[in-house]
Amino acid sequence: TATPTSTGSRGLAWPADNNFDPAIFKSSKVGFLYNWGHNNTPKNTVFPFYAMQWNAAGITTLEADARAAGATTILAFNEPDISSEANMTPESAASYYQQYIYPLSAKGFKLATPAVTNGVAPSGLAWLDSFLTACPGCAYDYIALHWYGGWIDDFTTFIDSAKKYGKPIYLTEFGLSWDADAQASNYEEFLPLALSYLDSEPAVAKYAFFGAFNSGTGKDMIAADGTLTDLGKMYI
Repeated sequence: TATPTSTGSRGLAWPADNNFDPAIFKSSKVGFLYNWGHNNTPKNTVFPFYAMQWNAAGITTLEADARAAGATTILAFNEPDISSEANMTPESAASYYQQYIYPLSAKGFKLATPAVTNGVAPSGLAWLDSFLTACPGCAYDYIALHWYGGWIDDFTTFIDSAKKYGKPIYLTEFGLSWDADAQASNYEEFLPLALSYLDSEPAVAKYAFFGAFNSGTGKDMIAADGTLTDLGKMYI
């Protein structure tokens, strides 16, 4: 089958255990899907797939797996600045990136940096600064970020702070940090503000709201019956 070529800036962060059909999001606005792994989601025949190297595990098969999945974009490590996620030092991440990911730049792949959070130093952008210092000459096409916070002002401030790198931004996760208490109505108020900002901000190339699933919480873009929630309808 031909590789999907949708070019929309919105993406789907699609959990591996999500058995719904991604095609419910088909629109000109949605242009990629990733699932925190190397291998495409079985039901995804609609959206270009981005392969992620979550941590160092399995990194030796990244290139072959990405090619088999039809991916041309590689997302590096997932929140390495957080102990409960990839949990890597900037120096260790740089070593793996230099050996296994950077060479893919010359083989036709687009590369995103490790995705850091909006946490305070030494997490967040401070971690990314240390990574880039430890990886001199490492090629990357995009700055990957995650944001979970209170409301739109904090959101835009964080994105602004990442413009210093002079590269297009891939915001591959975002949501409200108080999501245990946030209702669908809170997200239905927040998401249009975020989408309006992201679509009008030239520094942001791609983004993925954390909600392409059904979890029984306010951030769900998919209802229990596999249709789009009101939030999901806003996204397409």
